[in-house]
Amino acid sequence: MKLSLYTYLFERDNKYYLYNSQTSFLSAIDKDFYELLYNHDFEKLEDDVLSVLKEKGIIIDDSHYYDYYYTSRQGFISSIGNLETLELVVAPTTSCNFACPYCFEGEKRNKFMTQEVVEDLVDFVNSYKNTKKLNITWYGGEPLVAFGIMKDIVSKIRSECHLTIGEQSIISNGYLINDQVIGFMKENQFKSIQITLDGNEEHHNLTRCLKESQKPTYKTIISNIDRLVQEMPDDFNISIRVNINKENERDFIDIFKMLTEMFPERKISIYPGFIREDGNNNKMCYNSLFGKARYEFYKNVEKAGIHIDYYPKRQQKGCMTSQEGSFVIGPEGELYKCWNDFNHPERIVGYIKERKMINPQLISKYSLESTIYSDPNCKECKLFPVCDGGCGWFRYQNAFDGKKYDVCTFLSNDAHLEECLLKDLPKPEEVALKAY
Repeated sequence: MKLSLYTYLFERDNKYYLYNSQTSFLSAIDKDFYELLYNHDFEKLEDDVLSVLKEKGIIIDDSHYYDYYYTSRQGFISSIGNLETLELVVAPTTSCNFACPYCFEGEKRNKFMTQEVVEDLVDFVNSYKNTKKLNITWYGGEPLVAFGIMKDIVSKIRSECHLTIGEQSIISNGYLINDQVIGFMKENQFKSIQITLDGNEEHHNLTRCLKESQKPTYKTIISNIDRLVQEMPDDFNISIRVNINKENERDFIDIFKMLTEMFPERKISIYPGFIREDGNNNKMCYNSLFGKARYEFYKNVEKAGIHIDYYPKRQQKGCMTSQEGSFVIGPEGELYKCWNDFNHPERIVGYIKERKMINPQLISKYSLESTIYSDPNCKECKLFPVCDGGCGWFRYQNAFDGKKYDVCTFLSNDAHLEECLLKDLPKPEEVALKAY
């Protein structure tokens, strides 16, 4: 017998603790028990104590040391080709009503889906003969700039496709929300919307202004969030992503407090969008909030009176890059495997009209060589059960483009892990922000 790979013993302030990430077990223990476990003196344990330790995954037989890892890997491999649900991110246009200086759309021509591409999309969906359900996330550009095309696509899929539309969601800048849009989302049972703010009103209006007039957009967006809260069903999820780096991180606290005070009866998901800024050394630049800087950010948020849920939870591995039935579809019918690849022609993996993958190497590298299972360090990590594997696009960049992105959770630092484990668990009535 031996301690599980996912068992972690630690001492803080002359107190002793036992944690297991597979079973989410955490307990204070006395020094004598700590020493027994630390020294692997299992023969000194009573049978009933040994039984509990086995049940909690603390101690395992040597031959089962990697069982959880291999079971998880096999489940992941099996899921790659699972086509029961078709997951499509559909961008009906690259056009946008905003003029954000950092956006890919600025230097590229605006494109809209033609009627021919819409028909090809319907045929593409129908080509998945054994698939039962279709989930759609609307993306862009700003998808509501092409609201008429969105409505046309949904209408044709409902009338001409054998698949049932399971869930629909939209990623929007939130400016074009109106009665027609809200009515359409209600009628088609949309499940969620993500709206982005670039910080407080001052910072947001510096970057997210209207393209044609350069007018500010912040107040209109906040007003439209209010409309969504008032008019959409209670189970409709409203997510507010607040883009931050080290220059505006305080803005998140202000926006979180403002929105939770505005809507005390309706839970809105408000979360930080950590902006990826590349430095000249193939790593994140100093302004990016990653690793230790991210942990410090969450600590500052907590000091401001916002409850943070630190306790590690078991995570599903992988993302759309590794799933055979997941694509981003551009306005010309081009297919991508990652959001970050959208509108980059060299990253196109196929076209909906041809239904033939033209970049099998990229698909294979994403699904098999850019995951948590392709990193030998992850196999030996005590936090493997509570890690989602990190960004597949980051992993790809590290493996094949010479980048050095840190894909590990800030909990991989033992001091951070211990602090987070010993925080009080959130009370159900508290507004809690998930920390990852």
